[in-house]
Amino acid sequence: MTKIHTLAATVALSLAAISVQAADIQMYGRVDAGLRYTNYHDSSKDDSFGLQAGNRAHNRIGLNIREDLGNGLQAKVYLENGFTIDDGDMDTSGQLFNRRSILALKGGFGEVGMGRMGTVQSTVAPYSMGLIKWDPFATSYSQASIGSTFANTSRVNNAITWQSPSMAGWRLGATYSMGDSSDEIGDEYEAYADHDHTLALATDYQNENLYLSLTYAHVAYGNVENGEMTDDGNLFGFGGWWRFMPQSKVYFGAQYQKHWDSAAGLGLKDMQNKALWNYKPSKDDPTKEVADTPKEALAGGYDGYSLLLGGTYEFGQNKLLASVQYFDGELANASEYDYNFLVFGTAWEYKLAKTVWFYVAATHSIDGGKISNAKFDDEDARQAATEVMTGINWNF
Repeated sequence: MTKIHTLAATVALSLAAISVQAADIQMYGRVDAGLRYTNYHDSSKDDSFGLQAGNRAHNRIGLNIREDLGNGLQAKVYLENGFTIDDGDMDTSGQLFNRRSILALKGGFGEVGMGRMGTVQSTVAPYSMGLIKWDPFATSYSQASIGSTFANTSRVNNAITWQSPSMAGWRLGATYSMGDSSDEIGDEYEAYADHDHTLALATDYQNENLYLSLTYAHVAYGNVENGEMTDDGNLFGFGGWWRFMPQSKVYFGAQYQKHWDSAAGLGLKDMQNKALWNYKPSKDDPTKEVADTPKEALAGGYDGYSLLLGGTYEFGQNKLLASVQYFDGELANASEYDYNFLVFGTAWEYKLAKTVWFYVAATHSIDGGKISNAKFDDEDARQAATEVMTGINWNF
C-alpha cells in the first residue's frame, strides 16, 4: 500500500511539474534600502534619521504566470507580496499577497481580471491608466510621490477590471469593487454588509512621444449610520506626459475631489484631536461656538483640487527628476476648516548596472490653513517636512 501511495504521489508531482512547465512563469522583485533624514517643521516633533526601506521603490516579490489556452486566449495570474527589508516582515500580517492577487483572462476583447488589485484610476499596476503616469516620481521618494497631494483609489478587494486592447493608441478601462467586509473597517460596521463599493473609469492614449489619460472614480462609503462618511466620494482627473526631446519629458496632472475621505494624505481619522474642535466659529460671530460636532463636520469628507508639474532629463547613466505639486481643499460640511499642502521634489539617479540604481533625493513641503494648525493625534498623518534620502535599488 505504501508503494502505491508513493507511486501515486510521484505521478501527481510529475503531472504538476508538466503543468508548471507548460505555463510561462516570471518571478520578479524589487529590493531597496538606504538612509533618510527628516526635519519636521513642527517644532514639537523631533527630527529623525535612520535606515529606510523603499525610498525609490517599495520592496516586493511577485509572480506573473501566463498560459495559452488557444484561439487567442490566455489565462494570467498576478501575485505580489510587499515586505520590509530591514526586518524581513510582510507589509500586512496574515495577508500573503497584500499588493495584488489576480486571476485574469486575456483575448481579443482585452483583459478581464478578478481579485485584489489597483483600480484603473490608481497608481497600482497592472491596470493603472492614470496617476502613476502623470508624475516623474510615480510612487517614489516619500513626499515627492503623487500620493502626497492627489487622491487615489489604490487597491480594492473583491474587484473586477476590464481593460480594452489598444486601438490606434487608445484604451478604455473600468474597475468595480463589490464591497469590503474585512475586519479592517472597524467594529461599528459589523452590522452592515454594504460599504466601500468602488467604481473607476479611465481612458488613455499613448504614442512614442505623448501620453494622456482621463480618469473618474466613485466610492460608496456605505449605508452606515454611525460611519464617518455620509456622502459618496468622487474624483475627476486629467494628466499625462510629453517627450519634447529624446532624453526629456514633461509631466502634468490635475484632479478635483468631492466628498473624499482624505486630503493630501490627511485622513478623517487624523482629525479627531480635540485641539481642532474647541469651537466651530459662527458665521455671524466667529468668537461664538456653534452646536456642530466634529462628527457632523467630518461626515461630508473633503472637497479640493490638486495640481502637478514635473520633468525628467536623462544623460548617459544619469537621470534627473523634479516636480512641484499642490493641494488646496476644505471640509465639505465646514468650509472654514481649510487645508493646503505644497511639495517640491528632486532626485538624481545613477544606473550602476542594467537593473541597479544609486539615488539621492530631497523633498520640501509646506502646509497651511486652519487644519494645519492642529496637533494631530495620528503620528502617520501627513506632516510638513524637509527630507533627504539616499540608497540603492535593485530590480530583478
